[in-house]
Amino acid sequence: MPTSVPGSIDAARLRAGRLARLQEAMRARGVAACLLFNEPNIRYAIGASAMPIWSNTTFVRCALVPAEGRPILFEHPNSMHLFRGLEADVRPMHSWEFYDDTATHAALFARETAAALREIGVARARSGTAGGRAGGARGRSAAGPSLAVDRLGTPGFLALEREGITIVDSAPVTMAAREIKTPEEIDLLELNGRILMEMLAKFEEALSPGVRERDLLAVLAGVLLRRGGEHLATSTVCSGPNTNPWRAEATDRAIEPGDLVYVDTDAVGVEGYFFCVSRTFLCGDGPASPAQREAYRAAHDWLLALRDLVRPGVECREIAARAPRLPAKFMPQRYEVMIHGIGLEEESPSVAYPDDPQPNGDRVLRENMALVVELYCGAIGGRDGVKLGDEVLLTSGGAKVLVPYPYCEALLR
Repeated sequence: MPTSVPGSIDAARLRAGRLARLQEAMRARGVAACLLFNEPNIRYAIGASAMPIWSNTTFVRCALVPAEGRPILFEHPNSMHLFRGLEADVRPMHSWEFYDDTATHAALFARETAAALREIGVARARSGTAGGRAGGARGRSAAGPSLAVDRLGTPGFLALEREGITIVDSAPVTMAAREIKTPEEIDLLELNGRILMEMLAKFEEALSPGVRERDLLAVLAGVLLRRGGEHLATSTVCSGPNTNPWRAEATDRAIEPGDLVYVDTDAVGVEGYFFCVSRTFLCGDGPASPAQREAYRAAHDWLLALRDLVRPGVECREIAARAPRLPAKFMPQRYEVMIHGIGLEEESPSVAYPDDPQPNGDRVLRENMALVVELYCGAIGGRDGVKLGDEVLLTSGGAKVLVPYPYCEALLR
């Protein structure tokens, strides 16, 4: 089968290690089967990816994973040949999309899914949630099989209900499995980190007056694709007044001398691993303004101080309590969280700002978690904003920065 896994990494061990973690998490939570449509989840469970951007906006392929034994990949019929060597049962997917009579085709999908559940021994599983309480559904017996699902279109959902299948959320299982990285995953993170270093270096090299934001975005994408990565999840390259407020994307704006320019890579790299690294640069040789230096210094010092708190054995609520405080002027436009997990996509756990509700307060950080520590500093009504962020691997000695690209010295003077 085709693979994007470099020859230096054992692809079979990568797939087997991830599947073992997923099935261990399922057994620990009493989940007999997962039906996964989310591309990162399919890849984690089976090691198979096809047309990932398009597939994640449709329902044309999925994986049925039992708590024990070999999973089933329901693949787009025209892509089945890609996965002949896969350690999985590969079958054609009967999608309900792109038909006028969606209900009829969804019913076929549901009957095939129900039959596959019986094959893997999930005929009369306990109903309920993946680690939660039981819940009812219209028109079916509460004693029917229970199936943990990550995402599902309405026609498929209704058709599975009519087959008497109780649908529950798979997220508690998949997030628990994915938060600790296997040795092969760590190798891939380090490999992708080197690609990100090259992306940022070429970005900074290309940054000059007159260059458009979209030109710089193209530099990032070009390096990523040439080095075997897959795509950019966002187009966050912003300059000058586009840096404040946060959440803008690349435009045709030509960069001017003295502009701040920031990038959030949001790169889906080799074998689908996600890299969320942010840097802010100063365009040209002139001095930064006092406001630019103030925002950058606040962001830089906050990032390094928070990163030093991140280590195995620490609870998320403890990090929140000890976190450095941003200057009050930057708090109204703060980033959503201070820390979040990372892997094949943005993952768990996360740590919110001290005064915000903590989503994972009692979660303990563990060795071999991958996390992103990031922030945005921009005052309401100001012209400039600063985005900084590092992706780290938790080791026994603390946080190892996977993309140690230098910060902007011109903004720290």
